[in-house]
Amino acid sequence: MNKKNHEIPEWAFEFHGHRCPAMPLGYLAGMYAMQLLGVEKEKDTNTFVFSETGDEHHQGCFDDGVQIATGCTYGKGNYKRLQYGKIAIVLYKPGKGAVRVKPKPEILDSCSTFEFFKYRKSGIPASQVPREVADEVIGYVLSKDFEELFTYEFVKNFEFSPEKKTMLRIKCDDCGEPTYENYIKIFNGKKLCPRCYEIERGRRK
Repeated sequence: MNKKNHEIPEWAFEFHGHRCPAMPLGYLAGMYAMQLLGVEKEKDTNTFVFSETGDEHHQGCFDDGVQIATGCTYGKGNYKRLQYGKIAIVLYKPGKGAVRVKPKPEILDSCSTFEFFKYRKSGIPASQVPREVADEVIGYVLSKDFEELFTYEFVKNFEFSPEKKTMLRIKCDDCGEPTYENYIKIFNGKKLCPRCYEIERGRRK
């Protein structure tokens, strides 16, 4: 077993749902990006992550690790998936700048040679891979220094203006459910949630 240079909190695996190498890799990418930018884990919504992963490939588990490390999350609205089909992130904080971090190709290639991926390619879910098999490749990731795992570049002139959020809810005139005001749509004089708006439009066709 390789000597660990990093530790991942056990609750991170519990939150993620299974043991795999992509989540720890994302966790370390987030930690490294914060170190490079000189920022701490985000408690509110003043730091942003733009992930270059997508919805239609495996190893999106990377995103859970990044969220756990950085505190930038889907729920808070400061984590965006760019749908590029790449494993990389840009961490941005106004006043601090932006940094792009990506795993080295040789690290991804080396991980893919472990027995863990033989199980995955055969269709076995990650949660059903024997723990010792999963921990072997996880241990490999955790044994590497940041510089061995990743390359980075500071992104010049990076700009992002988040959309203004609201706390005001308006009752939909059709279903009666409270809907945040910036999602309300007007149709034939009625204030409708997006779902009811689509239903009403369908009836008019």
